[in-house]
Amino acid sequence: MDAQAFIQLIADHARKSYQNHRVFPSITIAQAVLESGWGQKVPVDPATGTSSYNLFGIKGTGPAGSVTIESKEVENGKTVTRTSQFRAYENYQQSMEDHAQFLRKPTYKNVLAATTPAQAAQALEEAGYATDPAYAEKLTRLIQTYNLTQYDQFGPEEPQSIPPWKRELGNRALQEGLLTSPDWLNKLDEPMPVWAVLAIALRLLDKQREKP
Repeated sequence: MDAQAFIQLIADHARKSYQNHRVFPSITIAQAVLESGWGQKVPVDPATGTSSYNLFGIKGTGPAGSVTIESKEVENGKTVTRTSQFRAYENYQQSMEDHAQFLRKPTYKNVLAATTPAQAAQALEEAGYATDPAYAEKLTRLIQTYNLTQYDQFGPEEPQSIPPWKRELGNRALQEGLLTSPDWLNKLDEPMPVWAVLAIALRLLDKQREKP
C-alpha cells in the first residue's frame, strides 16, 4: 500500500472522529503513519499471525485482547528493546475510535485544547505519548509533507458542531483550569447546570485568593 492509499484508508474516519472528539484529523493521520510505519508495523500476534489493527502503539488490552511483541523505545537518550502488550482491535476503525478516547484523558487536555496541529503535536510530546524526543517534529513534518491539513478543512456542507469563537472560549477555560475535563468542549452549546456555574465561580474565587 502506497502513502496516499494509506492516508485515504483512514482519512474519512479521522474527519468523523474530529466531530466527536476534537482531535485534528491531520494529527490522527500523522500519528497513525508514524506509529504504524504506514501500516507496515502494526503489531501482529507472533503465534497466530493475527493483526492487532493497532495503528497507534497503544499498550494494554483492547476489545480483541492484546498481542505481546518486542518493541524499541528511547530511554535516557538510548534505544532499548522492551517486551510489551499492545491493544488488539477487530478493525482499523475501532483502533482510531479508541485512540480518540485515549486522548480524552486529563493528561492530554492540551492536545484537545490546541488551536493548530503544530500545537497539538507539541502537546502530545510534552504529555509523554511517545518516548521519541523528536516526536512533535516528526508529526509536523508528516503533516507538511503530505498536506494533511487539507483534512482539517470542513466546508459549509460539513459544519463544525461548535462555532470557532465558542471553541476558543472553551479552550481558554480548559487551559486556565476553569473547565476540569475536555468533555466540556463538546457541551459548549448546551445549557450549563447551576452546579457547574457555581463550580466555575468558586474556581475563579480560589484563583483570586491565590494571588499575593
